[in-house]
Amino acid sequence: MKPPMRQKVTAYMPVLGDDGKPIRDKYSKPKTKPIDSKARVQFKSQLVRDANGRERRVSLEIDLPSDFNPGQGIELDYVTVEGDTGRGTIVAKDETTNIAGNKVYYRTVYVDG
Repeated sequence: MKPPMRQKVTAYMPVLGDDGKPIRDKYSKPKTKPIDSKARVQFKSQLVRDANGRERRVSLEIDLPSDFNPGQGIELDYVTVEGDTGRGTIVAKDETTNIAGNKVYYRTVYVDG
């Protein structure tokens, strides 16, 4: 079942050059571009494992549509149901698929923020 997505997130994705590496500014920070998406934001405190196998406690769970796929370590701004805004970094992500596993319904990202 697809959850209703009535909130909004803005992910700051890195701008890639011709060689596939992120473009950096004069202070050696990667340049980013904002990408908006609808989402379902909910606060849930739980323990998740990141890509490196470390366990981390996260307090925010965001469901994203299947066509939006940010990676781990991407910063994003979110708006909650009450209209409060916040910022966090993606720690881990998960996908919800159909039984055959060939179609993604939505992605869940876990944010520390």
